[in-house]
Amino acid sequence: MPKRKDLRILALKLIFSFSILAFLLIREVRIQDIPQALKEIDIFWLVLSFSLHSLGLLISAYRWQILIRAQGDLVPLGFLAKSYLVGNFFNLFLPTRFGGDVVRIWDGSRYSHSLLKSSAIVIVERFTGVIVLLTFAFVVSLSRLDMAKNLPIIWISLLIGLVGLLTAFLFFTPIATYFLEKIPEKGIWLKLKSKTLEFRRVVLVYKDKKRAFFLALFWAFLLQVNVILHYYLAGKAFHLEIPLLDYFIFIPIILLILTIPVTISGLGLREMLFIQIFSTYSIAEHVSFSFSVIVDFSFTLIIGIIGGIIFITRK
Repeated sequence: MPKRKDLRILALKLIFSFSILAFLLIREVRIQDIPQALKEIDIFWLVLSFSLHSLGLLISAYRWQILIRAQGDLVPLGFLAKSYLVGNFFNLFLPTRFGGDVVRIWDGSRYSHSLLKSSAIVIVERFTGVIVLLTFAFVVSLSRLDMAKNLPIIWISLLIGLVGLLTAFLFFTPIATYFLEKIPEKGIWLKLKSKTLEFRRVVLVYKDKKRAFFLALFWAFLLQVNVILHYYLAGKAFHLEIPLLDYFIFIPIILLILTIPVTISGLGLREMLFIQIFSTYSIAEHVSFSFSVIVDFSFTLIIGIIGGIIFITRK
């Protein structure tokens, strides 16, 4: 049974999510204009955008399989794809987009017979995705510095990408060990120190399995390109005049921010981010809100429901 403290945290996150939504609908968005935005959607581009989820699912499952195989286990690709869908179902209720990873860790342990090994694999898999997102944010922002004056998000993206990549690099050098050992072992610092050292140890498991790690990184690159194309095609469905290159700047930032565990499945926070970023392109708030709800939340809900059906019917 969930602890009372966990239930309180869950309740606070729900309140925070719906508070943001209420604020946006009362202060930022003209609700009466939303039906018009939905009426003008180009269904062809929307369906094409949604179809990329199937490709993304296969890429994700294959990347996971590569890392599992490097640890000496063989797991069917179909099982991993279904596990991903079930994880998406649990993401609907758990904080951040990584909540369903607990389910995937458990599924992986059915073959590895080790929760520790399964956890290491899923953590490394997610880590490759974060590295690619940070690289996109940094490299593409550098190529758009000429527009930074009119689009402040470029500076934010550049900063997050640079700091993130430097942190990731330094985290796996002896320098990190030196500073981590300096953290005092008391109170919350003790827990933070132990979790950080454990994460570092888990990722370094693949130090001697470089081929598998870089293969996973390659497929993570293709996956994130697929994700950004999904948003770009959805943008065409909403008739948004945003260059494809710009999606490589702000989508990684949005995805990284949504991993912060302050809302349920990014609800509210996601809508606020799209409204703020799209405003720099002179896109109306009701269009940005509709884009977020249809393209992100609704698609996630549909995939989550499919995952829920698989979870209920599987043995």
